[in-house]
Amino acid sequence: MKPVIIAAALSAAMGATAVQAESPFSTTGYLRIGVGESAGGDLAAMQLNGAWAKYRLGNEDDFYGEFGIGIDAPLGNGSAVIGGLRYHIAGDSNDLTDRGSFDASVALREAWLGYRGLGAGALDEAAIWAGRRYYKRKDIHINDFYYESYSNFDGYGLGVENIALSYGTLSVAGFRERFNRVHTYDARLENIALAENWTGEIGVAFADARGDATGDNGIALRGHVQRDGFFGGYMKASLMYSNGAAFGFSADGAPDVGKDRSLLRAQMHGLVPLDDRTELFFVALHQIDDNDGEQSKWTSLGLRPHYALSDNFAIATEIGYDRVSDDSGDRDLLKGTLAGIYTFGQSGFWDRPQLRAYVTRGSWSDVGAISKQEAYGTNTAGTTVGLQLETWF
Repeated sequence: MKPVIIAAALSAAMGATAVQAESPFSTTGYLRIGVGESAGGDLAAMQLNGAWAKYRLGNEDDFYGEFGIGIDAPLGNGSAVIGGLRYHIAGDSNDLTDRGSFDASVALREAWLGYRGLGAGALDEAAIWAGRRYYKRKDIHINDFYYESYSNFDGYGLGVENIALSYGTLSVAGFRERFNRVHTYDARLENIALAENWTGEIGVAFADARGDATGDNGIALRGHVQRDGFFGGYMKASLMYSNGAAFGFSADGAPDVGKDRSLLRAQMHGLVPLDDRTELFFVALHQIDDNDGEQSKWTSLGLRPHYALSDNFAIATEIGYDRVSDDSGDRDLLKGTLAGIYTFGQSGFWDRPQLRAYVTRGSWSDVGAISKQEAYGTNTAGTTVGLQLETWF
């Protein structure tokens, strides 16, 4: 069964279409795959120890694909059956070379079913659902950081979403961690009109530690705002706090985290056009992991300008800086990438597929500051070159 799933995922990611437009079924997919070298050896991504993410352009040493099938089947009363099924395939890019031994993992990521159109008025677009799903994730694209992810990859959940209120839309959900050590209950009010071009969201989650969990119950509080039309683009900002079993803003929780450990996170990111051909993605992030007075602070700043040379060619550069301060001292990583891109006739920042040839240079504060120091010997700087294809639909 697994080879069939893998073949379907790769075929769909490259653009094959097997479902007619009028069908209640739809497909979705993603693929990134490539090869390269770091310091003349195996490809090794540069990520600072203690940082929760890395800047990804020319800095990914894995291959990853997803293939999903969704259903939105209208019923005679104006309601609909909704749901989805999604698998992923993942592995090490070095396994694709003559030096590697191919090995990949295949996993179920989504399997859920729901019913939309629970009634009239506030319930007209409301839906009830159950299963495993990507639930209202929030991410920063250029460092692939999901700063809020109540997607229950290892357990299951159920909820009611999109209840229309006069001041926003309400969604509530509950999730069970795979080993039944944490139950997380989440409520959020989305699409709050704040001012012209400004919308907001507030959320709260309670994590109940149970069974053989060694941690304590916890709570997560989140506030998000979005500004559309921000210098012609958009901007998103957040302020978030969590502790105990709610640490990390995850549906699966943190079963072994005590009430004396907390996480405070603030982030801002967005995409703005600089002219007709140039777009700029920006990131500013800071978080404090406080474990009963012992703190680890992570600061991250990043820029990715994307310049369209023509309909088929573009150039992207990316500069990312990460700094971590904890009881072992301070360490940092500065990473820069230059990529030439073939865009297959669509050259915007979000357009895919993209075939990239890149060179990446990174420097870090001391030996061992990055997670894959062994790839660079005792150096505190290194260069990576490679070729990568990324596409989604």
